[in-house]
Amino acid sequence: MPTNLLIVDDNEAHLDLMVEILKEDKRYTLFRAPSGEEALEVMANNEIQIVILDVVMPGMDGYEVCRQIRRQYRLKPIQIVMISGFNHKNDLDELLELGADDFIGKPITALELQARLKAALIRLRDQTEVYGAIQGDPQSAGKNLTTLVAENIQLRQEYQKVRRINEELQENCHQLEQLASLDTLSGLLNRRTLFKRIEIEIERTTRLDWPLTGIMIDIDHFKRVNDNYGHQCGDMIIQEIGSRLNKSLRKYDYAGRYGGEEFFVIFSNTTADTAHSIAERFRTEMEETQFTCGEQVFNVTVSIGVAQYNLGELPPRWISHADAAMYQAKQRGRNQVVVT
Repeated sequence: MPTNLLIVDDNEAHLDLMVEILKEDKRYTLFRAPSGEEALEVMANNEIQIVILDVVMPGMDGYEVCRQIRRQYRLKPIQIVMISGFNHKNDLDELLELGADDFIGKPITALELQARLKAALIRLRDQTEVYGAIQGDPQSAGKNLTTLVAENIQLRQEYQKVRRINEELQENCHQLEQLASLDTLSGLLNRRTLFKRIEIEIERTTRLDWPLTGIMIDIDHFKRVNDNYGHQCGDMIIQEIGSRLNKSLRKYDYAGRYGGEEFFVIFSNTTADTAHSIAERFRTEMEETQFTCGEQVFNVTVSIGVAQYNLGELPPRWISHADAAMYQAKQRGRNQVVVT
């Protein structure tokens, strides 16, 4: 029989993504809830065996939902897998102390989601046998309960050790992947990785039928910066733009160094109007910033082109639209945003 799996997340895009990943898997019957309150309602009306639960939600957050589930269904081996952007050990330990069985880090990947759920199925099977033994023969189960508890504690301790080792390995692998995918000067995606990400986001927007917008940013008169203040000052500007983009973008947006003093930013599930507003804020921020390099103090402006993706377009065509809009901004006097 399929296992009843409830996915709880207030972010509709995240819900859609997880359902999309799992919908073809015959091992699960999928339920979804956009809030903690609705999750408990779904559980009251259905025999849910596994819950994927986001930690940060408005109203009733994941912590409280986890407490409620453990209190209301304490005699059922329900598996709770928390979705968390936390990466500090104390935060993760707190989730486990609340009664969570496992957690999935953000951003969510198909591979990790499927692996964590496979582990949940194994735990569910094993715990169901124990719960069944206790309910079927309480006297016999009572004799073995101390042994079962001791074994469970030992297994949990071993699991914690393995989890910490896996976290360290994942962190090391993540650092290596970042080194290979980032532009060393700006700290943004390098050109190769940027084009891979563009292909992924086009595939996603085609599948989920949501808007996708890109912006091309170019530093105005960058040659003058290098000529008047030196290449070190030019490098500083590129580093500063990279830093600001990294800090201002959402977790599901991506920015890369397209080449030289040009940058391309991908806004997932975003219309051209919204991207225009974001681009205008960035342009204004750059215009109002005074840069200091050695004894030199100067200002830098940027020209930005905005282009929403049209279904069926190949990546170079979409990029060329943003590039053309950026050149229009240059021709109109620079230091402005143009939407194609």
